Amino acid sequence: MTRHAVTPSYRHNVIKSLRHSVILAILLLGGCASWQEPEATADATPPPGYAPIFLRTVAPLPEKKPQKAALTATRVDTRDGKTVKIYAHVLDSNGTYYTGGVKGNGKALWCKVTETINGTTREVKNYTIREVTERDKEPIAVALVMDNSGSMGDARARAMQASVEDFLGLKQPQDAVALVRYDHHTEVESALSSNTDEVRARLKQNGLEGFGGGTAIHSGVAAAIEHLDATAPKGTRKAVIIFTDGQENSSKISRDEMISRAIKSNIVVCAVDFGAGINEGYMEDIARSTGGSYSHIYGTAEFRPMFEDVYRRLKNSYVIEYPVQDYGPHDVKLKLCWGKDTASSTFNYDNTPDVGAIALLNVNFDHGKATLDASSSVAINNIVTMMKALPKMTIEVRGHTDNTNSTTDPDFNKKLSQKRAEAVRDAIVRGGIKAERIAVKGYGDSEPVASNDTEEGRAQNRRTEFISLTR
Repeated sequence: MTRHAVTPSYRHNVIKSLRHSVILAILLLGGCASWQEPEATADATPPPGYAPIFLRTVAPLPEKKPQKAALTATRVDTRDGKTVKIYAHVLDSNGTYYTGGVKGNGKALWCKVTETINGTTREVKNYTIREVTERDKEPIAVALVMDNSGSMGDARARAMQASVEDFLGLKQPQDAVALVRYDHHTEVESALSSNTDEVRARLKQNGLEGFGGGTAIHSGVAAAIEHLDATAPKGTRKAVIIFTDGQENSSKISRDEMISRAIKSNIVVCAVDFGAGINEGYMEDIARSTGGSYSHIYGTAEFRPMFEDVYRRLKNSYVIEYPVQDYGPHDVKLKLCWGKDTASSTFNYDNTPDVGAIALLNVNFDHGKATLDASSSVAINNIVTMMKALPKMTIEVRGHTDNTNSTTDPDFNKKLSQKRAEAVRDAIVRGGIKAERIAVKGYGDSEPVASNDTEEGRAQNRRTEFISLTR
């Protein structure tokens, strides 16, 4: 890959940053492995055709399609296992985001949503759409997590810090910001605060002073999650924006544990990686697993517009929601229409449940019986396909009922839920999955998810779930 020329001043900063570099010793299986943080390099050369569009302004959507307008799905959130939430944006090539695209029944401009899974395409018809805008003044708590490892270099670290100062001038008064720095250790530089002057005063624009070591991405994000949990007001939307130029090499917690903490705390992680030395796909997977966005940039000059872009996309979006129908890798196509003019976006997501995650099964039974009706075959076939694609996957099928019982047997609901779980297992086995990969348990009415005082609540409690035990 062609590199930009290295100027004398930049070379000086590289040498300075190397003084901060460290060799990290990590105990692995009773032995030692070492990691030398790579030297800082010049900005990477973008690939041909690289033309990022950063959200800069917000304007009303015109009656006719704006010139060079594009529809993009910035992020997809399936964390609750029940609902697909797509956060979409309509931008032109100048970075203008168009608001007001939800009119009448909420679907006037949104022509079609389709999903493809296992080679089968279907139209999603039971979706809803709403718009979130910065005019709503809904508060959000954001933790900016800044890479201060040796590979960043002093000059680039200062450029990032200057971009953070500019970002603070853009944030809305009701929003709160915390600043976290990391190399092989982490530091909360500024506690969460909505007072811009207060956060700006705590921001240190001192390059890699006190840092310059390894890259502890997981620990940096985990520190931000812990801080937001402890300081953000209850009910406030929370997001971590993590920036890195390298690869994870120093954290004290695993990637899976960090993601688990984010999901448990209902915090989205928006990831931005920089340059050519990154672990391709790694940060994107972290972002997608937590319902966050992912971006890759190449030049130092992109720091400022990228921070603004991620923040304003969190504040402005069209949210398309519909129930989860099945599990696994999905290809989705959104289509927006202005008469004969259209804009579309194709993207993918994978909602295969992680180990320990509970997911609903869209199966139905005859009333008071353990007989699956014909409509359940779609969900059964989906589970069979998923388990064939993941030969090490094991699951537990769980049956639940509401609290109604017209019999004289006090254990009727528990027995019924057990039989229904067994019926699901048997159907999956008939699809070609070994029975030893499927455990079953009936819970009866002992674990309601809603009140049994209403029909709506009872309907929610009558459910069949599965939990991934291994993958």
